[in-house]
Amino acid sequence: MKVASITLLASNEFSSMIHSWATSVAREVHILNDKSVDFLLSTDSLLIFNQNQELTSDIAELKGRFDHKQMPVHKIDINGTLRVGVTNFDLWLESNKVKHLMVLGSDELAKNPNLLRFLEAI
Repeated sequence: MKVASITLLASNEFSSMIHSWATSVAREVHILNDKSVDFLLSTDSLLIFNQNQELTSDIAELKGRFDHKQMPVHKIDINGTLRVGVTNFDLWLESNKVKHLMVLGSDELAKNPNLLRFLEAI
C-alpha cells in the first residue's frame, strides 16, 4: 500500500502507536490537532480500525461527516480474519483510487496485539 498522505488525530494513543507505520506507507503524514478543522478538504477517504465492529461516538461522528459527503469509508475489525481483512482493504484502496487517507481508531486498540498483526500485513 502506498498513498500520498495519511492524516491522524493528535493527542490520541492509537495515532501515536501507528505513526511509524503511517510514515512507511505514505509520502506525507499530517497530524490534525483540531477535529473542527475541515479535514474533508485534504482527505478523500477514511479508514477506521475497530475491534468487534464497535465505534466510539467521536469516530462515529467523523464517519458521519464522510458518509454525508459520500466519501469512501472502510472499516477493519482487527479481531477478524487477518487475510480477509487485508485483501478487502487492498481491493477497497484500488477500487476507490485512494490518495489522501484519514486513519482513525480508539485508544483501546493500542493495547490489542492484533493491531500490529494487521499493520505488518498491510
